Amino acid sequence: MDETSRMRNLRVVRPSSGFTLTETLVAILVGLLVLAGVHRIFVAGITTQTVTSLETEVNRKAQVAMDDMMSRLRGSSGVADAQPDKVWFVDQDDQNVRYWVSEGKLYRYRGEAAGSYSGGTLVASSVSQLSFLYYDQDDQVTADPGAVRRVFGELEVTSAGYSARLTSAVKLRNK
Repeated sequence: MDETSRMRNLRVVRPSSGFTLTETLVAILVGLLVLAGVHRIFVAGITTQTVTSLETEVNRKAQVAMDDMMSRLRGSSGVADAQPDKVWFVDQDDQNVRYWVSEGKLYRYRGEAAGSYSGGTLVASSVSQLSFLYYDQDDQVTADPGAVRRVFGELEVTSAGYSARLTSAVKLRNK
């Protein structure tokens, strides 16, 4: 087959319909804008979840510590040491119980032997404040351990920039 006959058999091929370069670039740009919006929503959701999780953890730590401390104090037979930043009382089982904060950690000691504010079991970490007010039977603030009938406690836990401050008041049942 010669060159001329081969040329006759070839058909003219027209370009198929499709997207031009401009249309393709516009479509890519619109797609990127949509993806950027989805990414923003996703990042905002993750950030909100992280913040909520941290706040919940701080609140949980504070609530567990406050509940433990005040429920034991409620059933006590009397306060042995009424200090503004720590408490020492005798629980319903005649055990000495002490709560205090040392280096940002709330500790509890429960045992038969009286002693100082040392040792003990870790109740909560990241504690930034523990304070007590003691009231007598006339609802007057007192520092006399024997006169204490009601205790007001405040606990603040701070972690990762979030804090929870809880307050609670209990009347000693066995007094």
